[in-house]
Amino acid sequence: MSAPEKPAQKHAPEPDLYTEVAFEVFVGMASRIYSAPSVAGQSKPDPKALALLAFKLAEAFLAAEKETPRAKAAAEVLSKARVNLDDVDLSHVFKSTGKP
Repeated sequence: MSAPEKPAQKHAPEPDLYTEVAFEVFVGMASRIYSAPSVAGQSKPDPKALALLAFKLAEAFLAAEKETPRAKAAAEVLSKARVNLDDVDLSHVFKSTGKP
């Protein structure tokens, strides 16, 4: 007599960094654009177009972030920490052992 199983709760997928940056850019731009008084003869941009611009800016930001000195140093540390298996001699491990 075990307790009835509860149905698995569906969680929203974790947003990736690209989406998070685009969201922050969109919110920042939208708050400035749509809260400012409109100038005569000038209309506000379409929110969908603003969202597309936010994604393009996020992509450019993430691409440029990889070129910073800090990111280059972190990539260098990771490359030094990796073991290149082509440089490792494991032939002694796989030698057949003779039976005494």
